[in-house]
Amino acid sequence: MADEQRSADRRKRNWIVAAASVVSAFVAVLAFPAQVEQVYKWFSAKYESWGSVDLPGSYPGEIWKVATSDQLAWLEDEWCYPTIPGFKSRFRVVDGVLERQNAGNMPKPFTTEWWKTKTYMSNNGVLRIWYESADLPGNYVFFTPGKSAEWHENERYTNDDGSVRSGKKRLVLSCKRCTVSDYTYSCE
Repeated sequence: MADEQRSADRRKRNWIVAAASVVSAFVAVLAFPAQVEQVYKWFSAKYESWGSVDLPGSYPGEIWKVATSDQLAWLEDEWCYPTIPGFKSRFRVVDGVLERQNAGNMPKPFTTEWWKTKTYMSNNGVLRIWYESADLPGNYVFFTPGKSAEWHENERYTNDDGSVRSGKKRLVLSCKRCTVSDYTYSCE
């Protein structure tokens, strides 16, 4: 009988503590909205940056995470650069790693080896392609999820003062799914 009474008292205390917690949280939101908002933003930023990596050449607020194979699969194609006649890039994903090969005809015909890359996706939807070779600049890919036959790419540079600036964006089109005329292009 005494055990049942203690158990009932414990349940009653637990309900009182739970109710008091809810009431005090409600009062805190009403009495200190700015502080509650700051705490919420801090927790959301921590959650968003969970598993992120710090990379050089990033703009303030950019959070980078390692890209998954699913985020890279749409790049598996042959890509043409309308502003660089005769230049093409090919991408493939091998064992979860994005690889790139370039080919062109200037100054004379060439085809590079397949370069392995490290790829990252930002919280802004930018894909960062970094090459294992230090001789190659990294690329930043801007794409619209519904338009998998076209995207833009550029490099970034770090100024002497540590600030970051972006290079000129280049349009990149699927060689198979897009056609280019003098002033326009269309993609399937």
